[in-house]
Amino acid sequence: MKYKQRLVLMTVASVTIVIVALYKLSQKENVTEMIVNLPNFRFAGLGGALKFTGTCADTTMTSDWTVEEIYDDMNFTTNPRKEGGLYVLHEKNEKYKRNLKSGKEPLQIIVVPHSHNDPGWLWTLETYYTVRTRSILTNTVLFLEKFPDFRMIWSETVFLDIWWKESPTDMQNKFKDLVKQGRIEILSGGWVSVDEATTHYSAVIDQLIEGHLWIKEILGVTPNISWSIDPFGYSTSLPYLWYKSGMPDMTILRLHGALKQYMGHRHIMTFNWRQPWDMAGKNDIQCHVEPYTLYGIEYSCGPDQEVCAVMDFGRRAGLPDDKEQPIPIGNNNRQARNLHEYATMVAEQYRHKADQYKHNVLLMPHGDDFRYIMDYEFETNYVNMKKLMDHINSRKELNIQMRFGTVGDYFNELHKSIAKSGEPDSSLSGDFFTYTDRDDEYWSGYFTSRPFDKRMIRYLLEVLKTAEMLTTFSVYRAQQQGYNFKNVQKVLRDLQEARRTHGLVQHHDAITGTSAHPTVVDFENRITAAITLLQGVISRDIESLLLKEAANTNINIVPIHVQPKPDAPLERRVIAVSESGTQVIFTNSYTQRRKDYVNLIVNSMMIQVLDQHGEEVQVQINPCWESQKSIAKAIFEVVFPVEIPAMSFIIFVFKRSQKSKPQYSTVSILNGKANSPLQNVFNPTALNLDQNEFTVDTQKLKVTFSDKGMLKSVCRKKGGQVSCTDIRVGWHWYQGVNSNAYCFGTDGTVTKLFEKNVFVRVISGKYSTTVIINHALLQHTTTIYNTSDLHGNYVYIENVATLLLAEDRDKELFMELQTSVRNPNMQFYTDSNSFQLISRQTRNNYPMAANLFPITSMAVMQDSKSRLTVHVAQPLGVGSFKSGSLEFLIDRVPTSSGKGLEEPVTDNKPTVSKFILHIEDFNTESEMVQNHRKRMAHPSTESFLINDYLQHPLIPFVASRKYDLTELRILKSSLPCDMVIANLKTFISEQQELLGTGLTLHQRQTSCKIASDSLPCSPGSSKLKLFDLFTDLKVKDITKMSLTYLHEKEKLSQTSEVTIDSMEIESYKIHWS
Repeated sequence: MKYKQRLVLMTVASVTIVIVALYKLSQKENVTEMIVNLPNFRFAGLGGALKFTGTCADTTMTSDWTVEEIYDDMNFTTNPRKEGGLYVLHEKNEKYKRNLKSGKEPLQIIVVPHSHNDPGWLWTLETYYTVRTRSILTNTVLFLEKFPDFRMIWSETVFLDIWWKESPTDMQNKFKDLVKQGRIEILSGGWVSVDEATTHYSAVIDQLIEGHLWIKEILGVTPNISWSIDPFGYSTSLPYLWYKSGMPDMTILRLHGALKQYMGHRHIMTFNWRQPWDMAGKNDIQCHVEPYTLYGIEYSCGPDQEVCAVMDFGRRAGLPDDKEQPIPIGNNNRQARNLHEYATMVAEQYRHKADQYKHNVLLMPHGDDFRYIMDYEFETNYVNMKKLMDHINSRKELNIQMRFGTVGDYFNELHKSIAKSGEPDSSLSGDFFTYTDRDDEYWSGYFTSRPFDKRMIRYLLEVLKTAEMLTTFSVYRAQQQGYNFKNVQKVLRDLQEARRTHGLVQHHDAITGTSAHPTVVDFENRITAAITLLQGVISRDIESLLLKEAANTNINIVPIHVQPKPDAPLERRVIAVSESGTQVIFTNSYTQRRKDYVNLIVNSMMIQVLDQHGEEVQVQINPCWESQKSIAKAIFEVVFPVEIPAMSFIIFVFKRSQKSKPQYSTVSILNGKANSPLQNVFNPTALNLDQNEFTVDTQKLKVTFSDKGMLKSVCRKKGGQVSCTDIRVGWHWYQGVNSNAYCFGTDGTVTKLFEKNVFVRVISGKYSTTVIINHALLQHTTTIYNTSDLHGNYVYIENVATLLLAEDRDKELFMELQTSVRNPNMQFYTDSNSFQLISRQTRNNYPMAANLFPITSMAVMQDSKSRLTVHVAQPLGVGSFKSGSLEFLIDRVPTSSGKGLEEPVTDNKPTVSKFILHIEDFNTESEMVQNHRKRMAHPSTESFLINDYLQHPLIPFVASRKYDLTELRILKSSLPCDMVIANLKTFISEQQELLGTGLTLHQRQTSCKIASDSLPCSPGSSKLKLFDLFTDLKVKDITKMSLTYLHEKEKLSQTSEVTIDSMEIESYKIHWS
């Protein structure tokens, strides 16, 4: 194109942009929204799309408060432990030191009876239900029948499901009537009350949908308030999920004690919780914070626990019939002279509590763990609270009105007060980690505790996604094509049971690793059983899709990854390769076409691999190891590429063949010798060092290792230039002191590992080079891919921690990355439930435990030129304790008891942890900002894809028979890079009837500050035609819904094109023809 023509086109483009911009401004959008919403322009001859995105704009959080700014401003000390170890806030501003309320305003008190039921903690789910929860639910119905003004709230759907199935019809109907009358209020409504630090957002959505649909189907109501009083800190991402599910109000409790005081002094204990990226606050959720340490009755009415504890009438004496009789308070001869004096003391406590809130409406939770078991407890609490409430209500000088109510009643009164004031509550952004309740006891140990279970729970999620995908396709394809899916009832039953187990273990005492040992064993048994069920579901789904009516009840397809017992890690099944060919099936639950490199174990080195098109695939053959220094004779590891369409399965063929042309790897050894029975194939040789290091050179990377076999640096090759970053991997453990399942504690004593000569194995072949080192506490494996695709851009690390001996107790095992990335002031980012990145700041005036933060999928550290992203396949804790460093808490054996769990955590198992190290350069050098409000970051498109490959692994199966069909696609084509299916769910009624499919889409925000080249999918937002999304399935209708499918929003037409704003999640209900 000539210069003048190009100039004209550019001028037209510029004028068009200005016109659009002026129009947007005229609609009174803020500047950030204007930039975000600019369209894509395409002009012939200009080389594709001219894409504008708000990511590179100077985006600033718009909330009134941020948690990070509060921490910067907050100054506190702790009382001695003998005085409770609580926090003393030292205010700088005089106006926050004095009480700003007169103490005489009219005050409404909503007394909310509650019973917190954990579905597994000190006891198992069944034991809790049998001994306590069954009676609580039954007696709730019986008591509320007798006393119409009493109330009860409930939040754990898993218990409701068990109780409902064994209760007679008349009891079910009574319960249902009480719910519809609002006398029993269902809060949150998820399958369980989830942990907020270690859960993946898609897992949270899944269990929330499971609970909400049960409640809608069985009880006919929809939860509209989140109740989350026991998780150990709070995520910034989950409030967004609550709001999108139709819950505009929420209640939380476990925040840092000094932080609560700071917020209380400023009357922001009710606030609008805003997402950092939500400039307009359209997803704000009204949040109430309980001000005191716990949710028991002694903490509910005010700061004087002795006064409040008198109202725990289920455990203490009731109020005397004679109003003039003294009432004992506490255990030190303290007493109120009569009922009126006690009522006045209670009123004073209410005023102290009210001082922390902007509005004169108070929530008073009245319960605790597993309360209201017996009818006596119901009656004594009701009778005595009524006596107290009637007295307080009758005394005009107290100016307080009390009544039994629900959390919904409280929020109704709160919203009336807000409307009357004429202005909304303040907005706040950020999360509430790391939590502490007293002293330096920061609850960061549970980010990693029992990492074996955390890894298996993540694998359960991976398998569940594949099973949901294939079940939707197999059952509705059978219906539409008119053939009988013989195993459909078992598939649906097993899928529902497994997804409910998956929901159960998201609980804040399950995935956290904070339960008693027998309960942990029970959870592990359930996880293994669920994985086995899902593997069977996948096998039956695939066979039905391949054979249609010819499929029988026998399972001819078995998983390659198997768990031999609940306390053992996954193992790879040895594939018996025959001359006629063994079929291996790969499933891809991911929404993009992908190319992966798989590692499988076979019984022959003379192997030929054919892909789904019958084309031969070149194979790298590695040795398997009988021990660290001995190569196995009869089994081999094969490495080869698999290219697979989005959401599909394909079949490869493994043949034993003398015509095969295997690519055998070389084996090099440092600091020792290895035995090989196959000298003609694997002949270990000494590894040559150059100045106490060795280098692995690939197509895209040059990776240097120390003589200990640990990573030292990574150099990236691009456009004829080489850019290097120091990344020194190190291992050490801290001496645990006062560490328990919940809390991390250390005296700072550090013991470094790999200080002496280390036996190093290097296996190098066509596709990959692997470096393996061992220590008594772990095996550390580093893999680099010699490929030109996405996999060639990163370093993969896999560890197996083995803290199994008595001498390993009180060890806190860390892997450290010391890098040349100069993150200022030890700033870094962690993911928040894999939904977004959140800024972190190491504070030297806080203990080490306070500076450990949770990650579930990635941590990011960057300077003005480059970014290091560490991707993880399991939740754990991470901190940055010096510039350029990230330390990951890999495993721990805490032996102190505390926080209700009076036993050590010593049931460790060999535990796999997976990491990917990925380095990127910014397009242009950018200034590192100190302003918390401007420190928002998003992963690059390439980083998202790499993380997706880790979170959505190919799941392989081996067939015992032959199938003619070798590829089946569920999607017609890949989705855009920045859009993923967050949840796909086959709706199953309690009678195992099919009720359609739920599709939840997440439009991710990618960074435009980092260029991503040669992507395997299309970048940028796209319009989706959901009616045309699936292969071989005809859609009857689609409805846009709330996140958990309880509320209809919009019916889509056949020609509707779906667009989703950046960062947003939307759900669609599909009915099939």
